[in-house]
Amino acid sequence: MTITIFSVTGCVRCKIAKNFMSEQGISFVEKNMKEEGKEDFQAFYKANRNAIFRGPEGIEFPIIYDGENIRQSIGAVMAFLYHGKKLDGFFSVGTMHKEWVDGIHVSGGNPKYTEEFLEVLRFLKNNNFKLQVDTNGKNSSILKRIFEENLADVLIMNVLGPEKLYGQLAGEEIDIEDVKRSLALIPEFPKFKIQTTIVPVTREDGTVNYFTPEEIGETAKFIEEGTGTKKNPYVIKAFNPKTSSNPAYKSLEPLENLFPYRSKARMYQVFTEIEN
Repeated sequence: MTITIFSVTGCVRCKIAKNFMSEQGISFVEKNMKEEGKEDFQAFYKANRNAIFRGPEGIEFPIIYDGENIRQSIGAVMAFLYHGKKLDGFFSVGTMHKEWVDGIHVSGGNPKYTEEFLEVLRFLKNNNFKLQVDTNGKNSSILKRIFEENLADVLIMNVLGPEKLYGQLAGEEIDIEDVKRSLALIPEFPKFKIQTTIVPVTREDGTVNYFTPEEIGETAKFIEEGTGTKKNPYVIKAFNPKTSSNPAYKSLEPLENLFPYRSKARMYQVFTEIEN
């Protein structure tokens, strides 16, 4: 099987992926979208537009294709080259540039493959990248290993909401004690941020509405109890209904006034700020 790697002139991340494939004896063909591979990439992009992320700054490279699977950005590419589909969920397309790599999700993959996941993180660190890692609290045992090996330069914890709604918000059964173990680890990281998006919730009676300010207060209290401090860097963010894939949420009006939420949160997290 030969892999096609779509690259761009001057792309250090593309070079790292190519060097790895050469060292491992992985057969590949390079298509430079700025040079001889321009037409090939345009045709590939047209045929696979839905599978390729294009952000405000353009398309992130490298992109690899094995005839069936497409992987984009250095984290997801290296995960696939190392271990195929085993690490799906742990990596997505990153949006950070230069020495930073993001799109690394502790809670997204199967903990059965912890060692394989850590192997990719070590590779990225050994290639002088700084890693921004995120978690929703699931897979605390992996987070502990990341801390012990100093593999995260920045940690983002997405606290989904109050404890009573956590499983519903995660869309799966969640061991809340696992989340609490992650919260306890957070302050140990050299640089971290905790954040919550004020999302819509389907209530028991079937109605759909946003978190109440009181529920954000409960979330902040959950964070205080888990971390043991009121002084975490904590950010609350508004939900954008237009970007939702849920039709029931698209009809909602965006929240405009987050100050009541901040006031409730600051009872338990005194550094709470609003992120626009």
